[in-house]
Amino acid sequence: MTANHAVSRRGFVGAAATAAAALALTATGCAPAKSEKETAKNASAAGSTSGETLLPNLENLEFHKPNPAPVAFVEESISDADIVETVDCDVVVCGAGMAGATAAASCSQNGLSTVLLEKGSTFAARGSEIGAIGDRAHEAAGVEIDKQKFLNDAMASADYRADRNVWLQFINRSGEAMNWAMDTSEATEGSKCGAFTVVGANTESDGVTTWASGVRVAGGTSALVEMMIENAKSHGADVRYNTPACQIMRDGDGAVTGVIAKGDSGYIKFNATKGVVLATGSYDQNWDILSQVARPRDLAVNAWINPTLTEAGDGHLMGQAVGAAVDDYPHVLMNDPAGSTVGKRANGAIFAFPRVNAEGKRFVNESLSFEFLTNAIMYQPGARDYLLMSGDLEAAFDAMKGVIPWKGSDLVEQCKDVLIEANSIEELAGKIGVDKDALQATVDRYNEFCAKGVDEDFGKNPTTLLPMDKAPFYALEESGSCLVTVSGLKINAKSQVLDTKGQAIEGLYALGNTSGSMFFGTYPHHISAISHGRCVCFGYLVGRTLAGLE
Repeated sequence: MTANHAVSRRGFVGAAATAAAALALTATGCAPAKSEKETAKNASAAGSTSGETLLPNLENLEFHKPNPAPVAFVEESISDADIVETVDCDVVVCGAGMAGATAAASCSQNGLSTVLLEKGSTFAARGSEIGAIGDRAHEAAGVEIDKQKFLNDAMASADYRADRNVWLQFINRSGEAMNWAMDTSEATEGSKCGAFTVVGANTESDGVTTWASGVRVAGGTSALVEMMIENAKSHGADVRYNTPACQIMRDGDGAVTGVIAKGDSGYIKFNATKGVVLATGSYDQNWDILSQVARPRDLAVNAWINPTLTEAGDGHLMGQAVGAAVDDYPHVLMNDPAGSTVGKRANGAIFAFPRVNAEGKRFVNESLSFEFLTNAIMYQPGARDYLLMSGDLEAAFDAMKGVIPWKGSDLVEQCKDVLIEANSIEELAGKIGVDKDALQATVDRYNEFCAKGVDEDFGKNPTTLLPMDKAPFYALEESGSCLVTVSGLKINAKSQVLDTKGQAIEGLYALGNTSGSMFFGTYPHHISAISHGRCVCFGYLVGRTLAGLE
């Protein structure tokens, strides 16, 4: 373990004594892994002196660690003698992802001298949609979202362990923010965003509403982030790559006055008269943090798929170092179903094909939203299952994908390396190691439901009842895939970071996956694109707040 990683673990545990921290880890079933691929042994909560890593009440879960990102946070005070440059400005934004880029554009548009710092060599972006309510793209598509029902669902999805006022701010202002983003795109020379559209409608399955809150960006969200940064530059923003923020500065009263960052030649002091915005992303590439704050089952994934290779939790650590509170444990991972190739997600796994567990039995309504489907998979023995398909796979994918803009042929190509193929159900059962009679009975019953058009066991969407009645037969070993973590520093509706007494830390703000207060238990995929939506909404609003606007 490197010194920086050791610092990161102490930062997230807090100031508790070693014995107390160890007791807390045992009680929650969280402990750091010892190797790149590790199996948790059954153990009682009393622990063991054998030297093994023990995760209580777990049965042989395998953990494939993410590739570690370097930790930029520096715990020890950085002296003035180490400073090679000093920069004065109104606002420092730490992190050039969707949240940070949006905040930089909003701040600079509103007349604030702005510095945007990024740990990596370029900006960070992924995906295609941004969540919003009441914007003109939704209006053009004729899609209306009932704000009260949406709020009730958001709070219920977090077991009411979320800040209602933060959600209300998103609900009431995200449409305004989305319209601003579209206007900014149109006004920015060379913008590659293209059209902003809403695809699909609000749907309900098994009592869960999937909200059509996502606004699709034709050029992808990477185009939007690039455009925001170019717009910020056009309004005078100073954008610095390969310059990670390392430490927050405060005055004698505890107010945040700026940050110290690491440049090519040494440490740079950025004095910020209006505030510091933490938007450094998640900590999905810091196993020392993950293994202490997340459910072990949530960590037993096949793939860590975040393409941004810098997310070590620097903003979380910097915030906690100045007294910030964090979301209650366990923290939330954005998990989707994933094929069995470690480190790579087979996107075909997100469709509603039948699933069986190690006993060869179905266990879930496969047309559930991603988060619920993944949770059900991770609850099975070994946090694994098998997705089943048969016959013409290209046709099957095309029948399953609905409005998703992917070709069946592309999905087949993506999954081919992880598919297990057989000429009969009996042969398939042997290859995946389940009881052949149990698997045959499961497939026979499933085919009966397909013929009836009704899933009498789980209530699956009838449009996804495709029979498994033609060879060859296929199985895909499946678990979860983690994109990012979505828990973070507690904030209020103005994105101000809160201390452990619930008071705002003067001059400190957090956005995106560095911020918290919205999710608990599971990430609500059925609230489409909410992760990106909160980045744009609160990034837009923080610029207005720091400029003294409403």
